[in-house]
Amino acid sequence: MHDKEIQYFTKALQQARDEFYLDAIGEFRKLIEEFPSSELADDAIYNIGLCYFHMNQFDKAIEHYQIVIDEHPDATISVLEGGNEFGKTAAKCHYAILNCHLGLGDIESARLQIGHLESFDSDSYVVVDGKNTSFKELALLALTTYDSSLSS
Repeated sequence: MHDKEIQYFTKALQQARDEFYLDAIGEFRKLIEEFPSSELADDAIYNIGLCYFHMNQFDKAIEHYQIVIDEHPDATISVLEGGNEFGKTAAKCHYAILNCHLGLGDIESARLQIGHLESFDSDSYVVVDGKNTSFKELALLALTTYDSSLSS
């Protein structure tokens, strides 16, 4: 991996953390354009989707998550700064798509993502309070939370 790839990626992550989403998208795109074969390319595309998600542009977010799933199906989540997510980037994308559908109020499309997460159940997860929690478990929790918010 080149230093410049890491610089683009970490700068874009910081911009996203600071809620400069359009700037972050531009920086992630630079990485993808200059280093299309980078092991960070799938993570950059995912993070572009995440920026769109934070701007409530759920359809654009889904589009980017689907690119990762289609074009980088075996890519793994890069851990640069002591991250707490591990496994396949595609699993994280299916979970993110579920959340986009919930944001759009489309519970049926959200539920369809659970089936996609079945194959990632044990190898893709987030460490929460010292415990490995699969993206499928997080997705089921999100659906339960969404359903209970409708009941209230």
